[in-house]
Amino acid sequence: MSDAARAFSPRQNSYRVLWPLLLLLVAEVIAFRVATAADPLPVTRFSVAVALGALLAGLIPALLRPSLASLLAGSLAIVGASFLVLPFEFGDLPQLVGGRPVTALGSVVILRLMNAAVLGPLALHLTARFPKRSVLSDRHLAAVYSITAGLLCALLLVPPGPRLVVAIAGFAWVIVLLAASLVQVFLAGRDRATPPARETQQARLLLFTLVIAFLPIGLRLLGFLLGKPLINYNLMLAGQLVWPVGVTYIVLRHDLFNIDAALRRALAYAVLSLGLLAIYFGLTLLLTAALAVELPQVRGLATLVGLFAAAAAFTPLRRRAQWAIDRLLYPERLAFQVEVAAAREALSGIVQRADIISLLADRLPARLGAAWGTLTLDPAPNVPPAGQSPPAWSAQLVVGGRPLGRYWLGPRLPGPAFDADEQAELHALAQQAALALAYAETFDALSSLNRELEERIAERTAQVVDQQRALAVVEERQRLARDLHDSVTQTLFSISLGVRNARGLVRRDPEAALAALAEQESAARQALGEMRSLLAQLRSPSAVEVDLAAALRAHGATLERQDGFTVVFVVPPVALLPADQANELLLIAREALHNVFKHGGVSQATCALIIDGAGVELVVTDQGRGFDPTAIGGTGMGLRGMRERAAALGGTAEAIASPNVGTTVRVRVPVKRG
Repeated sequence: MSDAARAFSPRQNSYRVLWPLLLLLVAEVIAFRVATAADPLPVTRFSVAVALGALLAGLIPALLRPSLASLLAGSLAIVGASFLVLPFEFGDLPQLVGGRPVTALGSVVILRLMNAAVLGPLALHLTARFPKRSVLSDRHLAAVYSITAGLLCALLLVPPGPRLVVAIAGFAWVIVLLAASLVQVFLAGRDRATPPARETQQARLLLFTLVIAFLPIGLRLLGFLLGKPLINYNLMLAGQLVWPVGVTYIVLRHDLFNIDAALRRALAYAVLSLGLLAIYFGLTLLLTAALAVELPQVRGLATLVGLFAAAAAFTPLRRRAQWAIDRLLYPERLAFQVEVAAAREALSGIVQRADIISLLADRLPARLGAAWGTLTLDPAPNVPPAGQSPPAWSAQLVVGGRPLGRYWLGPRLPGPAFDADEQAELHALAQQAALALAYAETFDALSSLNRELEERIAERTAQVVDQQRALAVVEERQRLARDLHDSVTQTLFSISLGVRNARGLVRRDPEAALAALAEQESAARQALGEMRSLLAQLRSPSAVEVDLAAALRAHGATLERQDGFTVVFVVPPVALLPADQANELLLIAREALHNVFKHGGVSQATCALIIDGAGVELVVTDQGRGFDPTAIGGTGMGLRGMRERAAALGGTAEAIASPNVGTTVRVRVPVKRG
């Protein structure tokens, strides 16, 4: 706990600490009685009213809130009231260094000297211990009181000769003490390292009251030195009420109604107004005089030009001076402007909700010097966090009439409370934060929807791939079934017929039976070759071209040799086609010829192959039994397989048949490019 905090702690808030105040008051009353007995008091009604006001302002905090600070403030008020009740002028100072002893000047002068001497140490003592303890120790303060008492005694006792030196030293000593008091509160008001902000705020308020109280005295002294009064005596006297009233306010109630900001502005604009008016009129006179010398024939125009030029320079000078005062007395206000501008720029580029919360709740409060900061978002309750100091500012985040939450900031540590201008900037920042949060919500919703769509697309793609794989498996199985039906199955059927025929010849004609078995053995080898060829195609499909005409003629020779079935070919000498297309058409032709041999009841068929620019046409014709297409519905395994093969090549297959007339199978496929 700091010294100032201990000074305000309840353990020390006891009326027992007020006995020095009572003793000092009694001493002043006795001194006045003694002075009254010797000399009449040169008092006025106004001085009595000012003295009583200062006395009451100093005693009120001591009676209502006894502490070290109120004790020092009350002591200063008692001595100050005793000094103020006796009107004084700087013109009375020369008599102190005259030829007579000081004791011969009267009790009133001695009382005035004693009170004036005590004012300096008391002011330093108050500022060194309130609002917080300075580097001055109790030993230093005791030395200050001792030096003051020594100078006072020397002034009263030394002979007239060296008295001038003692008087100048005493006057300079009092000025040094008052200046040191101002330095104490100025340093305390700029201290950012020692919380709480209450102490820094109190130091600044104390600085304002002392400056405003000392300013009329300084103007009165300056007028005395210049030989021309610059301020009325009663106005100077009334100004002395500022410091006891200010100290009373600081002790009893800190920063009521944001008075610190009001005092800051009043002092700043008072200094600005006086300084800038002097600069303005000085520039006007200089420019007018210079132009009048250079252009005497247009003196009036020169005056107007000087006025406008000085007016143009007035606003930049005022802004620069205001910035300098803020930088000197309130650097955290300038830092506030910088940090809020940086936060607004950061919000304009943030799209993530977590980044906005981190900026408002973590980074911004620390940069603004706030004790804490938090952001409560709906549907959480809009209440400040428990266990923290009372909030200094809060604003609801609303977008389009929809509340999003509330932003809270604790008191500034150290420094004055957020004034009206700063709160307006914070409200604008909160509104921008609400827009950023709404945008972040929309961005998150779109991102979530995008992720959901991506997941659905990936899932659907996987399903389609699985379906395509399943379809590919089905198509491959169907192709295998067609290939087996159109190649190996037919060969096996021929082998079964040949074996049956050989079995009938075993007893009648063994040699013929052996010849038939040899043919079936050859057919079996052919079936084995077809099976191996089919398996090889499955492992690595061939990409070379095949002569379809030669393949058809070879198959026709096999049918004639094994089964005695004759095929009349109308094909070109060479018909080079891609391997897959040629193989499919060959299988279609074999299926059609097998059907003629098996069901047509004839021993001959015609196979034609026509290749032109439009495509390839395969036609198998017989003059056999035929069939009724409506009766079987085109659902036979062979016919269906031919249609599937033709469709796989992008073509068509049809069977034209009539009972006892014959059958024509026509297949048309496009030419396969590349």
